[in-house]
Amino acid sequence: MSTELPVFSKAIRDQRRGLLLWAVGIAAVIAIYTSSYSQVKDSDLSSVPDGMASAMHFDDLQSGAGFLEGTVFGLLGPLLLLIFAISTGTRAIAAQEQSGVLDLYLSYPVQRRRFALERFGSLLAAVLLFTLLIAVEITGLASSQKMDVPAGNIIAGAVQLGLLALFFGALAVSVGAVTGSRATTLGLTSAIAVGTYVINAVASQIDAAHFLQRLTPFYWAQGTRPLRDGFDPVGVILLLLATAAVLAIGLRAFARRDINA
Repeated sequence: MSTELPVFSKAIRDQRRGLLLWAVGIAAVIAIYTSSYSQVKDSDLSSVPDGMASAMHFDDLQSGAGFLEGTVFGLLGPLLLLIFAISTGTRAIAAQEQSGVLDLYLSYPVQRRRFALERFGSLLAAVLLFTLLIAVEITGLASSQKMDVPAGNIIAGAVQLGLLALFFGALAVSVGAVTGSRATTLGLTSAIAVGTYVINAVASQIDAAHFLQRLTPFYWAQGTRPLRDGFDPVGVILLLLATAAVLAIGLRAFARRDINA
């Protein structure tokens, strides 16, 4: 088998300008919100309802780890990375098929599974880039803002956030491989992301529903609060297994589906 990755290389070339803009945007958002820590830590936050504060990780904004959990890692980071991952995963197969570009790719000696894996590989490379950016930038800002959060814990939070985005990106690739519909892929994957986020937040406030929270990818990525305790091996393994599982399902369906039907 050839060691060249033509589909991967083209995907990277096609999105290089977009990746630069995303990187600048993510870096700017992180810088703006992280630089506000010095004002927040001296503010009176007693007016925030306890249930909402806990569900949104706003219950300890005056500590460095709590502030990062409630802003960058609990809200803004997941929002930005999931928008990128889901939209990119949707374009990987579903958008290519509906635009007719997929037929052109497959007219060359490129197997469907290889095509899908190389498209997913370009998504993986982008997520790795953003994960590194988040880890490096927040480590520097946390030090300058005297947040007292160990660099290892920031790296753990960034990696688990990246794995969360990678899971939903893989889910979008898989749904697109099964359906071939851009609208269905984008809508269904986004609905699953929003639904599991809500379940994770709401179930955390109801003792009888805690088991539901533990079934969500958001809990696997953030439930153990890696910014305080470091890597969660169980969460990392679950995210990797879930990503591999949904991708395998999509690849199997894509290899067998009649794309001309």
